[in-house]
Amino acid sequence: MATQSLLVSKDFGWFNEHPEFIVRTSPADQDGYWVGAPGVFYDNEDKAIYLYYRLRRPRGSGRGYEARIAKSTDGISFTDVWKVTQEELDSPSVERGALTKKDGQWIFYVSYVNGRTHQWQIDQVRADRVEDFDIRTRQTEISPEIIGAHAVKDPVLVNVGPLSFMYVSYAPKELVDSADTVEGLHASDDVFTTGRVRSHTGLAIAVGNSHHKWIGEVLGSSGTGWDSLVSRISGLVKVENLYLAFYDGAADVKENYEERVGLAITSDLRRFYKVPDDGPWIQSQYGSLRYVAPIQTSDGMFLYYEARTQSGAHVLCGRKVGLMG
Repeated sequence: MATQSLLVSKDFGWFNEHPEFIVRTSPADQDGYWVGAPGVFYDNEDKAIYLYYRLRRPRGSGRGYEARIAKSTDGISFTDVWKVTQEELDSPSVERGALTKKDGQWIFYVSYVNGRTHQWQIDQVRADRVEDFDIRTRQTEISPEIIGAHAVKDPVLVNVGPLSFMYVSYAPKELVDSADTVEGLHASDDVFTTGRVRSHTGLAIAVGNSHHKWIGEVLGSSGTGWDSLVSRISGLVKVENLYLAFYDGAADVKENYEERVGLAITSDLRRFYKVPDDGPWIQSQYGSLRYVAPIQTSDGMFLYYEARTQSGAHVLCGRKVGLMG
């Protein structure tokens, strides 16, 4: 359990009704070592939360080297039930993933850098049980080539009846200087570290068990200010007739990896409006707090997020909150 909350928020008493807890500690208590990028799904059949998270070392030491799925029946204590490594994906780095279940079958979406193209993409794997995911059977779900972008990653799912809304972080090609070459942009295996692209949020929609089809941009970076380079939706929660969206924001490439959280609202899951402010709504007392993943369970709502600590390491935190959908 955390002795002092890392999360700092504006005007949200419901954030503080329950104490923050640590779900997973960083691989090392040093700058550049992280655990986080959570993605969550609640299974009504077994009354359990399934939590995806990834482990990361500094650049030059492996970056996102492993991802895991853990299970919990109380939202606090998690047991790992599955994992995948960057070697199995033949990838320089693994990032965020998402889980869902349709007609009794589990579907897992993972974002990673394709070792051949050096670009971020999203693949999917299906299985009857989470423990049985075989990464060797993965299929491309969304690639930069498919949507006409330089990168696509960090899937977030919202299911509405037979419809599946997938929100992704992507780098629009039209915002890149025409003089930039593909080789130059992707030489680092992460175009978002170059400062030559912006991270916007796009939407793809699927019906039933079909693949997601690209719709287009739904949330762009602001013209100026703290979120003028990055506006990446990380999670959504239903509040009466609206959805509240948490999004990661950054002003420039120096804040890559150290984003903070803003809020946006939508009534149709297509048009988003940022809650106006001159700074982030949520952050760690030591700076970055990102990848907020909310989940509604039979026992209430939980938030999971990645937060920077005093050492510069990132840890995976959780908190039960009072807001009800």
